Amino acid sequence: MTDYKEEQANELEALQSIYPDEYEEISADPGEFTILVVPDEQDGDDTYAMKLHVKYTETYPDTLPEFSIDMEEGELDEEDFDTIMKKVTEAAEEAIGMGMVFSMVSIAKDTLSEIIVNNKERREREAEEKAQRELEEEEKRKEGTKVTVELFTRWKTAFDAEMAEKERIEKGLKKEDPKMLKPTGRQLFERDHSLAKSDATFMEEGDVDVDIALFERELVITDDEDDNENDVLRSIRSSD
Repeated sequence: MTDYKEEQANELEALQSIYPDEYEEISADPGEFTILVVPDEQDGDDTYAMKLHVKYTETYPDTLPEFSIDMEEGELDEEDFDTIMKKVTEAAEEAIGMGMVFSMVSIAKDTLSEIIVNNKERREREAEEKAQRELEEEEKRKEGTKVTVELFTRWKTAFDAEMAEKERIEKGLKKEDPKMLKPTGRQLFERDHSLAKSDATFMEEGDVDVDIALFERELVITDDEDDNENDVLRSIRSSD
């Protein structure tokens, strides 16, 4: 017949020796105590620690003790905390029939350390990925849009269409009203008398020399006569 009280007393003595600073007794009979679990790994200034609370049952170690885990320092998300509870429970179940608290403490410590390391590495990886994305975006802004065959072909097609449309509009204006684009001879003459005078430089020997001043006076007289004739016509029409 198993002497559960003796086995429990022997385990308590061993635990107090192994964890002199971490062990805290709550009750001697039945055995109830806490053990502070401090992981080997910490996350910078963020420290983590938890307490394993154990209470022996009458038939311990042939049955699992009552136990719970409470965070003393730091915070874990629900998923990480559940992972620790699951692994500690599995370690206790595997040790049924013998002292199991040491195994429970060791698994809790190792699992917490692993979670801290994984979370730290994940944050560092996310920070690196973010920095890489920002660097790539900055490089893209500096490079601008790369010209590919497809982009150039698309631009060339649009450009040719625009030029063709402008040419079509200009040709339409010339066809509808040539006067809008081509000035008359008189307009050219009145705009720049030098056009008429410059012709003299091209006259060959034997050509008749023309006095441009006489031509200009005749042009003025003719215009005046036209104006006078128009005044006479207007007078006759008004008397009728």
